[in-house]
Amino acid sequence: MTTTLRPTGPERVDEHGSRERGYVVCVNGRTVGGIQLQASAAGSGRIRGLAIEERDRGRGRGTTAVLAAEEILRSWGCTRAEGSVVGAEGPEIERVLRWTRSLGYGPTARNMVKALPPVPPELPAGLTPRPLTAAEFTVWHDAQQASYAEMLVRHTGHSPEQAAAKSAADHAHLFPQGQHSPGVSIDNLLAGDEVVGTIWVSTLTADTAAEAGAGTGTDAGTDAVAEPRAAWVYNVKVREAFRGRGYGRALMLLAERVTLAAGLRELALNVHAGNVPAERLYESLGYRTFRWAVAKQL
Repeated sequence: MTTTLRPTGPERVDEHGSRERGYVVCVNGRTVGGIQLQASAAGSGRIRGLAIEERDRGRGRGTTAVLAAEEILRSWGCTRAEGSVVGAEGPEIERVLRWTRSLGYGPTARNMVKALPPVPPELPAGLTPRPLTAAEFTVWHDAQQASYAEMLVRHTGHSPEQAAAKSAADHAHLFPQGQHSPGVSIDNLLAGDEVVGTIWVSTLTADTAAEAGAGTGTDAGTDAVAEPRAAWVYNVKVREAFRGRGYGRALMLLAERVTLAAGLRELALNVHAGNVPAERLYESLGYRTFRWAVAKQL
């Protein structure tokens, strides 16, 4: 039997040169599933929404569909393919992660979420939050965009050119009105008069918070869990001179306060593969994983 991809409609190209097209997965002309492909002008491709009908699973349909999708992405000039595995932690997710590894996809990050208690947590004594001033925001934004690009190269396998393009595009999307963009909350944490750290939280639930941090977006043959209606922690940073004193935990408590003040009861975040101290902190605070980002160089 022959498994192929058949377009469901015309290819869509936006003003930035990004491409997108949907396909059905066919076996000898019979539809058995579907898949969505995207490609950025910087050469990064994305496999989204892979789904194979239950009666056709376990027969290599998904594997063939992914390999065919990679060929399309290559024809679009992509040198990298990204996707994600969505679902609750457990044996089924472990099975799907093994499958993605067998296709050459390595984990790059995971998304975690926490259900918040109704009462905002108290910050440790002596610590107070303060929004960034306009001058502080300008400096912070430039440094954040550069450090995000560096992180993408270090942790996710993006080339420097891909990372710079992704960082610029993500920040343009997230800050359409600069510091006063809807849902943006960026606060310094002060110990006395000293700034010890900064945290950035988005309280918009309809934006692409997960994708900005993780490079995610494919249901790789799993039953998808509901996307949490959550605020997102985009960046948390303790100044180097103040690390190891519990300020990272205090910043996360501040993020919970911001989330609850916005009327939301869940807080999500992205942590990149290999950042063991951050993973341990988030797990100790009650966060659970609901999505794993994976990627492969084509």
